[in-house]
Amino acid sequence: MNATPYPDIIAVEIDSEVESIVPEFLENRKKDCATISNLLERDAFSEVRILGHRMKGAGGSYGFDDISEIGEIIEEAAMGGDKQTIASAVLRLSDYLERVVVEYV
Repeated sequence: MNATPYPDIIAVEIDSEVESIVPEFLENRKKDCATISNLLERDAFSEVRILGHRMKGAGGSYGFDDISEIGEIIEEAAMGGDKQTIASAVLRLSDYLERVVVEYV
């Protein structure tokens, strides 16, 4: 899978009730990018799968459907030991996180 480039800004509307925890959620996803890359160097697919699974579940809960989709890709690729797809998904996630702008409604 190739990384899918996003437009310059990705506007996402998020419920204002979770405004206080969204910045930390997004910061943790940035940390996940580095963690997953490090885990890939050790072929730690089980740990990568767990991170992908958590991302898949949490993304939609916060209103970030793209993060859930990327988490699902990471989880499935980890089950198959597919380093290339995981690395591509991490790049896609990193790109998304750099471009996302949250509007609280």
